[in-house]
Amino acid sequence: MCWLLVFIIFPIKVVFPISSEVVVYILLSYVSIITGYLVVPDGKYSKHSNQTIIGPPMIKVLILVVLLSFLIRYIDLFIFRGVRISYPIAQNRMLIDANTPKFIFILVSVTRYLFFVPILLLFQSKIKSKKLLIFCLLLFLLPFIEGVVRGSRNSFFYPSILLIFSLLYFKKIKFKKLHLGVLLLVFSMLFVMATGILKKREMIKKQDYKSLTTDAIYNDFLKPKKSVLEKIHGLENIKTKQLLISGLQTGQYYTHGVFEFDNLLKTYHKNDSLNFQFGKYNFLNFIKFTNKLGITHFDLSKIKKANPRGYSFTTFFGGLYIDIGWYGLVFMFFFGAFQKYIYNLVQRQKIELLPLLIFFLFLNFFMLSFNFLRGNGVSMIMASLMFILVVYVKNKITLKKQLNH
Repeated sequence: MCWLLVFIIFPIKVVFPISSEVVVYILLSYVSIITGYLVVPDGKYSKHSNQTIIGPPMIKVLILVVLLSFLIRYIDLFIFRGVRISYPIAQNRMLIDANTPKFIFILVSVTRYLFFVPILLLFQSKIKSKKLLIFCLLLFLLPFIEGVVRGSRNSFFYPSILLIFSLLYFKKIKFKKLHLGVLLLVFSMLFVMATGILKKREMIKKQDYKSLTTDAIYNDFLKPKKSVLEKIHGLENIKTKQLLISGLQTGQYYTHGVFEFDNLLKTYHKNDSLNFQFGKYNFLNFIKFTNKLGITHFDLSKIKKANPRGYSFTTFFGGLYIDIGWYGLVFMFFFGAFQKYIYNLVQRQKIELLPLLIFFLFLNFFMLSFNFLRGNGVSMIMASLMFILVVYVKNKITLKKQLNH
């Protein structure tokens, strides 16, 4: 619904008509995930049986772990790989790509993706502590630093949206004038920051903004309307022009994935050399990890070429198609069922599963735009699983101590 609203509102036009096959694939995928969710019966909830209790000490430890993980990440970037906030974004990206991170940095920095977990535990445990709340909120700002260095708008938006999802889940946001005003202010600030990042990344000169509306990868399948562009480029106020062009690109950025997916499907039909990856595409980060350990020896360059247009967004469904084609509908059914199972366990106070549930809700919301099962999403899943394992071990040790007494 949100995707459709943005697509209707923004003055953009489709370059090539979308195929009926893509529409059917997306619609049946949604039918499958909803059916899978509904098939699993509602659980019988008990507020006292098998509940996981997490208090302030564990939340404090988790905050420290996240802070340490981000510190290690930025030591790697700023000291070992030599990036600087003052450098051009293209130079920083070159330095990051040219210098392979040490394995210990990769392993330890995974836990930075738990930055959204402490606030979930704080709200779920109903702990009233302003200091803890402030620290929990500050964790959401830590990914912004890498966003500035890499010139990534995603590093600003996904932590902010995760925070909003967390607040909505615990009904901390009520649709009153004050809350709506704060949300509007937050998104306005993010938009201004994203505009600045875009300007710096593309190295736009003071008077030259046309490259953004002609050269961007989004324009291949979803172009801004010519009449609107003429009006924008005719403006004399540079800042207004910059904001309007950035806003236009944001609309393309959010909606163009569906049309990229359409092109992907057509390319797979024409090119017999493109083969399904059976999970390797979506879980590329995990494959990199197992390759590093010597467990697997996959050719990463071949996996990356499974998307002929490289790093273009092909929606969640594009990644799914690259891995298993139309069998993705079966996956969606079981994915929906699994989410309902996790939801039932969370309702039974298994709060160590709450981060995974929130991540799935986040992933579901952006399916038509981005594939959060890939890239950072895999790291978030791995970090959430690590957290579940730690809580499981802690509970076992606590239970053993109780039995010994």
